[in-house]
Amino acid sequence: MSSPRLGVVRKSMLTNPLLIKPPLGRACSRGLFFPEPDVPCGIRSHCNGSVAEVLSHWEVQPRPKELLQSTNFMSLNRDAVRAGVVTSKEMSQYRAQRAKAPIQSWSSSKDNPNASGRSVPDIMFGVTHKPSDKMADLLSHTYGHLWLEKELSRPREPGKRVKPLVPAETRTVLLRKSRSLPIIKQPVKLPEFAQVAPALNTFRDPKDREQALRAH
Repeated sequence: MSSPRLGVVRKSMLTNPLLIKPPLGRACSRGLFFPEPDVPCGIRSHCNGSVAEVLSHWEVQPRPKELLQSTNFMSLNRDAVRAGVVTSKEMSQYRAQRAKAPIQSWSSSKDNPNASGRSVPDIMFGVTHKPSDKMADLLSHTYGHLWLEKELSRPREPGKRVKPLVPAETRTVLLRKSRSLPIIKQPVKLPEFAQVAPALNTFRDPKDREQALRAH
């Protein structure tokens, strides 16, 4: 017995896994049907494992491919810095001259862990963690007492006084301490009252002009 549906029930609803509804009182399944009993499950293998196959087939381990090699730029950069190379142009010239730089292969133990050979049976893989602190030491404040004893046993220089911390002066304090410069106001001179140079000079010499002014 299935739960009631709304609308017209189509045949596609019985095959579409998104529309299949579970029976009443049961958990929802994946919505997929089991195949027939004659359908093989898994990956098909072309090898049947018979005696004829063992005698006619010899499994040979393939040769490893040629490992890619690249220039070790870390050693090149280190040698360039020691040689005094600074600019990028000098760096490119230095690398061109050092074409036969030491080669770093990809088969190093860092990049390929299988390249180091057989692994030790008792080796531990992963990141080593710090041993956990004892709960008794944490509850008894042992680390705090050890730090206090270390601070008290530290030798101090005699006669050296600790200067009290003086707060830095703010902008408001600096404005209060500083004196403002006096502002000198100059009288406003209108252009129409400015002295105009004479348009005509009738004296041949400035001395004659001074004598004429004294006479009048």
